[in-house]
Amino acid sequence: MTEISDNQRELETMTISFQQVMKQAQQRIIELEGVNIHGKEYKSVNIRIKVFREFFPNYSLTSDILVYSENACRIKASIISPAHRVMATGHAEEDKKTNHINKTSMLENCETSAWGRALANFGLQGDELASANELERAKAKEDAQKQKESDERVKKNFDENGKQK
Repeated sequence: MTEISDNQRELETMTISFQQVMKQAQQRIIELEGVNIHGKEYKSVNIRIKVFREFFPNYSLTSDILVYSENACRIKASIISPAHRVMATGHAEEDKKTNHINKTSMLENCETSAWGRALANFGLQGDELASANELERAKAKEDAQKQKESDERVKKNFDENGKQK
């Protein structure tokens, strides 16, 4: 019979404890009110950060700006354990032209999205991986693209002086 070392036993205990805490945190997220979009309940990043801070107070949520320009940014968020181990990451990219919020708060919006992805990858996503904000932005992008295509079709019917062809 193989004897289990103290280190192995401690690791198993830590793993079980982490899993128990994660289940409690996930249950807390489910209990909290979210945003109903197309019949599905989405949990805001704000709610998930509160639960993260409550159940994992010794963990860190960090952000690294990977790309930043006048019109776009990309951010990587990481969840770091007390032992300085990366437990999860999340990436986000935003374009200033995407929506009204990004015109003034592109960087902040991008960071919030990256945090949401990191929290979801950590296990704190609620019912859906995509956040409510991400779904709204995706819908806005889709609507903007449809409008652009419609404008181009209409434009083809007129000459440079605005007269119908």
